Amino acid sequence: MNNIIDIRFSALLILLVAALVTACKKDDNNAPTPDLGTQVAGMYTYSELKTEGKTYPASDTNLKGTITLTRQTPTTVAIQLAIVHKATNETFADDAAKDVDVVESASGTIELHYNGDTIAKINGSKISIEGEDDAGTVFTLSATK
Repeated sequence: MNNIIDIRFSALLILLVAALVTACKKDDNNAPTPDLGTQVAGMYTYSELKTEGKTYPASDTNLKGTITLTRQTPTTVAIQLAIVHKATNETFADDAAKDVDVVESASGTIELHYNGDTIAKINGSKISIEGEDDAGTVFTLSATK
């Protein structure tokens, strides 16, 4: 009787191990990473303004709008800024450029280069663009995807 229980237990153990081995799913670590153009493409909504050492969330400013990046090639995008004043809908930043180079920097951020200049930096889902207003005040517009 003891032999029969040992044989049944062994057979059950073998079946259980076989089921566990065949049920394991192989990880697919070979999935291709999207190119830089695809990674950064999308619509970013204005989220904050930095100027004169202070940061203001969008809700505390008189600005609204978007920054749109459209993939052209694996390493280039088109950019469209459409930032306006909330109260009057007057243009604050309305600019566009094509063939903007997308480059991964040594620090891990992604930079947008146009005519040899860095025009924007992307860190995760946030894009930041530096500018200067008519009075010569430097500011940074940020938008989030």
